[in-house]
Amino acid sequence: MVTMRPLRKSNPRHGSRRGAMLATSSDELGLALDDVVVVFACNERFVPYLSVALQSIIENASPERRYDIIVLTRDITPASILTITRQADVPNVFIGFLDVDAALGDLELPHHGHFRPETYFRLLAPSLLANVDKAIYLDSDIVVNADLAELYDTDVTGCLLGATRDADTIGQSHGYDVTVRGYLKDELGLSDPDSYFQAGVLLMNLEEFRRQTTPQQLLELSTTRMWRWLDQDVLNKVADGHYVRIHMKWNYLYDWEFMRRSHIVVHAPADVQAEYDEARRDVRIAHYAGPDNRPWLYPRCDLAGLFWRYASDSPYLEELRAELEESHHSTDGILTRFKALVFYTGAMPTFDLCYPVGSARRRGMIKGYQFLGGNIG
Repeated sequence: MVTMRPLRKSNPRHGSRRGAMLATSSDELGLALDDVVVVFACNERFVPYLSVALQSIIENASPERRYDIIVLTRDITPASILTITRQADVPNVFIGFLDVDAALGDLELPHHGHFRPETYFRLLAPSLLANVDKAIYLDSDIVVNADLAELYDTDVTGCLLGATRDADTIGQSHGYDVTVRGYLKDELGLSDPDSYFQAGVLLMNLEEFRRQTTPQQLLELSTTRMWRWLDQDVLNKVADGHYVRIHMKWNYLYDWEFMRRSHIVVHAPADVQAEYDEARRDVRIAHYAGPDNRPWLYPRCDLAGLFWRYASDSPYLEELRAELEESHHSTDGILTRFKALVFYTGAMPTFDLCYPVGSARRRGMIKGYQFLGGNIG
């Protein structure tokens, strides 16, 4: 049984003007939390990308609304808190930093691949933000290209959340990876696998979460096994298709390696493909979801220009440029790019040719790979 120790009461750390601090409860944040509430989960490594996401929110914010941004973290440094707080020094945007270690205690959350424990923090949001009824949750690898107030105003009464269907996972389940559909239906227990949603952008009805479940139950479920897509699976299992469907333009999964659309989404049902294509023509939130090929390392990837447009006004611009330069000229960076080039231009096309999508050979090969411990997700 998962246990959580109570939130400890202590003095706020790293306080600064306008309420930004490393707090241990939402009461310590000093935020009004009475209009558009936005929640991020972020570690120190991802702070530069969080800064770009924050800049995109600021530039698209309505002057008629107030935006309170809460960053759930366990290791963001005082220097980074100060930099981000200064960046958010605009009249109607406020920011606070909440330490989740007080809630996690000694619990080690499972993670694998490119996922990290921070991905589970959204499960704690209903209890961490006990004085908030509704909030937008955002991953840090996004840019916002519209006013978030429009998304926030979506009615989610009676549902746990609002979310977009996951065109990638649904496409996989219809042939690209034939093991996915069985996983969604038999292991996750979804009534309709085509209702599977992507959890990088969520409109969370925190009040409804507190009515229907507890953080202990959610964390217990998250640690019963190694879920393929971690807490995204947990949330899908709990909701089982009963959520407010939001258009994919509010969580557009960029065309990873310029293969997501042509190799994966193409296998999804026609309405999923149509919505994905429509979202591409009106991107409200771009989500750079994938293990690699992100714009801060690959400036020619899909929608990289949108990322760098907002990065140009981030206080971390020089750091982002240095990271990009390092990835192109260091031995490790060159080797990583070479491996990716060989894999995506050689190994993957060869695999698709030898093991066609939908074939029994492909199913057998993928199942054998997973049996030997390989990770497809």
